[in-house]
Amino acid sequence: MPSGLAVAPNGEIFVSDGYGGHRVHKFSASGKLLKSWGKQGSGPGEFALLHNVWVGSRSRVFICDRENDRIQIFDDQGGFLEEWTDLWMPGDLWIRDEVVYVVEQGGSSGVSLWTLDGEMITRWRGSEGAGKGTLLGGHGICVDSDGSIYVTEIGQGQRVSKFVRV
Repeated sequence: MPSGLAVAPNGEIFVSDGYGGHRVHKFSASGKLLKSWGKQGSGPGEFALLHNVWVGSRSRVFICDRENDRIQIFDDQGGFLEEWTDLWMPGDLWIRDEVVYVVEQGGSSGVSLWTLDGEMITRWRGSEGAGKGTLLGGHGICVDSDGSIYVTEIGQGQRVSKFVRV
């Protein structure tokens, strides 16, 4: 029951098996299964619901462990490196220009921006922050080459919201 897919700089494919599998699967560029890791739980390398995956330029694998309110980071062989826990149900992430953009789904949906070292740059939830807009059910996120943030929304939202970089 895959919930996300990412392609590493070397062409390898990582799939988050979030809705039941509680694992990450790594495939070669040609589709051969190379390895899998993870299990259900709340410890390092364990997942409650892997909701999405991203592979950064340094081949670190970022996993949105939504129901454990954290992002877990692994090397490309599945070795646990660290976790970021100041999050509320992270559902998706996007990395551009050394910034990690995260859509947070719980309670009052929002967006947070992080350095690659796990330091929060900024965050807004719901209708917080003048001019930043309201998210009704943030689910997916991407960022264009101009720095504009796009958030897909489900539930009450049923829309795509664009936040323009100023």
